[in-house]
Amino acid sequence: MPRVGQFPECSLADCALQVAESRSVEALGAACRRAISRLNGHPTFGLYWLHGEGPQLFANAGIPDGFDDDYRSGLAKCDPFIDSVLCHGRVVDGRSLIGPNHWLRSTAYDLLRTWGLSYNMCGPLRLEERIVGVFYTGTPDWNAPYTSDDRQRMELLCRASSLALTNLAKAGAISEKAGPRPDGSQPTGHDLPAVPATSPLHEQLPPRAADVARLVCRGRSNKEIARDMGISDQTVKDHVANLCRRFGALNRTELAARLQSGMPRQ
Repeated sequence: MPRVGQFPECSLADCALQVAESRSVEALGAACRRAISRLNGHPTFGLYWLHGEGPQLFANAGIPDGFDDDYRSGLAKCDPFIDSVLCHGRVVDGRSLIGPNHWLRSTAYDLLRTWGLSYNMCGPLRLEERIVGVFYTGTPDWNAPYTSDDRQRMELLCRASSLALTNLAKAGAISEKAGPRPDGSQPTGHDLPAVPATSPLHEQLPPRAADVARLVCRGRSNKEIARDMGISDQTVKDHVANLCRRFGALNRTELAARLQSGMPRQ
């Protein structure tokens, strides 16, 4: 029987609507807790913002103390689930991604079992069409690995959460660089992109290529750029190669130098 069947008094669709209508980070966290409780039968979830310093937890419930530190010191440095979400833009569950025959020997499974969980799912959080974060959940139920139906329900919650984040961004409660602020304070000027859209770089390049170029100038790796922009590593490589050809650069270092000569220094 589907996990959501344990909660006939409130459908998952009703919970998703509450998530989408959230107007603060605190309200979003509370709504996600109710929704995930309907999906999993318990409230374990974490919302992570993605940027160059790695995934940053900004809302969660049911996560044991110490789990996030353990995650950030290990799996977060090269998270295959986040990589999959960034590449494909859809929900993935760990057992399906890694494979049932390898799951019990995986680093992800070791981390989950250490903290009393058995399976996980991870899905995209978007602002407009750009992936800026991930929605993680996990279950301790060894006898109930996630199914395709569970992934479809998780997609619904990810879309609802993305709508809430978009509304929060429009209200000025979050910035794309700093992410959501649990205390509800407004982002400062330091949280916003340093290069204005009217800089010479943006006048010469398409918007997405200009974003890649700006991050190259800041010394970001391809993986960091991919996570910042919500695109795949290969897409970043293609952008960098095209930029090198366009500006006659032989390598990444020379590209950064040529770009910086035509744009304000950071």
